[in-house]
Amino acid sequence: MTREQRGRGHVLVVPVQHRQTILDVTPSEASALIGQVIAAARAIDEVFGRPGIAVWQNNGLAANQTIPHVHFHVAGTLPGGDTERGEVEELSLEATDAIALLLRPHLS
Repeated sequence: MTREQRGRGHVLVVPVQHRQTILDVTPSEASALIGQVIAAARAIDEVFGRPGIAVWQNNGLAANQTIPHVHFHVAGTLPGGDTERGEVEELSLEATDAIALLLRPHLS
């Protein structure tokens, strides 16, 4: 869960081992990561009934990543489509905990 909700149910999927870029991920880690991306997408769909699912991953400072580490963003699109870009309001921990409580039963 992220405090910067750019879509409905915006979740981060992160590998167990630190990896700076997608190019550093092993084949077995890649398989586990995509499995969790799919699980997050299904949970978001079940809870929020989204019009679409956005999945993105940035690598390095040139790709707008402030701290080099692999993670995937998974978010249900907004009612009109797409996700928020640019600056977004940071939600309180209580608000993100409430979203996590909705999603958790749908994650394996």
